[in-house]
Amino acid sequence: MKQLIVNADDFGRSPGINRGILEAHLRGIVTSTTVMVNYPAAAPGLERALAEAPDLGIGLHVTLTAGCPVSAPETVRSLLADGGEFVHISTWPAQMNRFEPDHLQREIAAQVDRFLSLAGRPPDHLDSHHHAAYLHPDALRAMLEIAAGFGIPMRAGMADLPPDMAAAALARILPEFDASVALPLVERLQAVLAAGPAPFWPARFEMGYFDKTATLGDLLVILTNLPDDGITELMCHPGYVDDELGLSGYRDKRQEEILHLTHAATHECVRAEGIHLVSFGDLTR
Repeated sequence: MKQLIVNADDFGRSPGINRGILEAHLRGIVTSTTVMVNYPAAAPGLERALAEAPDLGIGLHVTLTAGCPVSAPETVRSLLADGGEFVHISTWPAQMNRFEPDHLQREIAAQVDRFLSLAGRPPDHLDSHHHAAYLHPDALRAMLEIAAGFGIPMRAGMADLPPDMAAAALARILPEFDASVALPLVERLQAVLAAGPAPFWPARFEMGYFDKTATLGDLLVILTNLPDDGITELMCHPGYVDDELGLSGYRDKRQEEILHLTHAATHECVRAEGIHLVSFGDLTR
């Protein structure tokens, strides 16, 4: 049976993104989202989602590379650039070794607490903006412990792949993660996974619908070729561009994604292929 989670990242980043994700859920195939709780739009967005979209799965998009921390800045100083915002993902390969383990653990825990306060319930799963929490051993350890504590799944991690494939995945995220950097990092990340607590996540994570390959045709190809075994998670980024989004590197494609995810051809493909749209709450160990 073909089962698919369609997760819209970046809820809470701006009102326009919130509106676009809700539209892609209510009119389209999005079944799940993850919230960036360190942005002001998260609180009103969550309130609206809980009231208007009771079937939408809602998780936490752990954010360590954009915006300001939830924690008091002086308590997570090693994670921040001079302006008080998180160090951007583009400079992580050069700077991540200076991040203090206590600072990573404190900020991730603070974001979980913020989610609990805003939603009144735990997230139904965890993932991370720019995949950042999967790139640092101490951040990954914190994610595993939190997921185990709540008994919730996570997005499938790259470190679970064979070392050469995991290193190649890192290089696709940032070219600075060349083999000399990526392979030792993968070994450290895999040691964290081996030490546990053991995570559970979908059978596969589909990253192919993004940027230049975020077209209606690409989406239909992914849906048509969906495997029959296990649950697949498809990552997407629908949203409307607004002033609060600022100079984000991913802007106009978000509005195109809304059109694709709500398109009649997409609904017909899901029906014709016998795809069961599910959320992380349907995932079991």
